[in-house]
Amino acid sequence: MSTKNKIALVTGGSRGLGREMVLCLAKKGIHIIFTYNSNKAEADKVVNEVIALGQKATAFQLDASK
Repeated sequence: MSTKNKIALVTGGSRGLGREMVLCLAKKGIHIIFTYNSNKAEADKVVNEVIALGQKATAFQLDASK
């Protein structure tokens, strides 16, 4: 399966298992959109890690309880 021009959406992608999923997908050549709850600094770090892997990334703040 070609990953060219693929985009993944990951909820809770700034920490823990979500972060690992974001980085794993980026290593496979997939662009990433992910959500984070409140820690923008951590989300920005993950975005920069994805960019360093040569993929695009965007993080959106989302409180799923609201």
